[in-house]
Amino acid sequence: MTPQPRPAPAPQAILCADWGKNIRKRAVFVADVFSRSVRRAAPRAWSLATVLEEANTRTGCGPVLATFDLPLSAPASYLAAAARVPSWGSASTFIDFLPRACSTPHFFEITKSPLDWRVEQPFFAVPPGPGGLTAYFEAATKQGVDLLRTIDRTTRAKTMFATSGIPGTVGSSACDLWRELGPRLTTDREFALWPFEGDLPTLLESHAIVLGEIYPRAAYATALLDGPPSERPRLAVAKTKPEVRREFMARLRQTEWVRQYEVTIENVIEAEANEDDFDACVTAAALLRCVLEEQPLTPPGRVSDQIEGGILGTGTINLDLPEKTFARSRQKARNPRPRHQTAAAAPARHNPRNLACPIPGCDMVFSGGRVGWDGHVGSVRIHPQWHSTIDLPEARRRQFKTEFPEFFGSS
Repeated sequence: MTPQPRPAPAPQAILCADWGKNIRKRAVFVADVFSRSVRRAAPRAWSLATVLEEANTRTGCGPVLATFDLPLSAPASYLAAAARVPSWGSASTFIDFLPRACSTPHFFEITKSPLDWRVEQPFFAVPPGPGGLTAYFEAATKQGVDLLRTIDRTTRAKTMFATSGIPGTVGSSACDLWRELGPRLTTDREFALWPFEGDLPTLLESHAIVLGEIYPRAAYATALLDGPPSERPRLAVAKTKPEVRREFMARLRQTEWVRQYEVTIENVIEAEANEDDFDACVTAAALLRCVLEEQPLTPPGRVSDQIEGGILGTGTINLDLPEKTFARSRQKARNPRPRHQTAAAAPARHNPRNLACPIPGCDMVFSGGRVGWDGHVGSVRIHPQWHSTIDLPEARRRQFKTEFPEFFGSS
């Protein structure tokens, strides 16, 4: 009998960490391959150390893939320039470079002028006004450095070195994790770093925990769209809008692959409530789909194992196709009942002077207008899952006005 080839090792659990600047806003969702479920990890003060602790608790059933929504590599031109820094000793790979950079004074200090940019101090705040970011790119170019990796250009990601001043910066998050990661890159560590130490199946076979990089914008299409990967474009999602997050999650739970594999997606309320949980949940679902369908997590030819690394979840979309935009359904039901509203409370919706609280999961109906809304929305206790990191009542009221303007035009 001809021996059958061994199936490629696959992770038994995938942790997807959305790494915001504010530690209290970070979120981790777990895709459990055996139970075919996606759920939120119990909230805690997330750091590299606590994510590794969480991963360790799940290694009993097989290898764990722990992923982070931030760069775990650097541009090839930057590493080439770093190899010329005398105190870094010709560090030729990211794994060689990071521990040495972490021990360098001022490496993580943020520059505010392009004139101050240098290889030994690469992180910067984009100054206000036109041309601020361009000036930094020009300053880096003069030192032989392109601030973007190839995968950044392909996925339209921002440069990893920008910490503020433009939307979507990841520099602060990178600084935070790199500070922890660098000192841990020793020979006796408990994890492998993909892809610098081998291809993913090999690392999953030889290590209990493998770390990797994710980018939610590259995962939206894999989670939501049908059709073969070769015809699946990138998908832009206006995730800052609550109504968009709610519709995306509703459609995700109705996709063919979720039904076919009987996948359970839990903590939907949290994913709908804020963009950090949303990104972590959707990316976990996308990577789970890749594993269940035995699809590659990365496309061939997009990964440089020694230099620029790669992004997990880009193997099931066609990065060469034009990006599409997630569009909400235009069809609206007449007098729709708010989600989670009880049947007994429904008649109040027919009185124009009775207003339902639009915060997801809340059954409160204000009788006779908006009287009492300010105290209601200003309480963290009443809505613990809605912007729990905003503590001050006045700040919560401002957030409510921004997020639900229709509430104030209803009566």
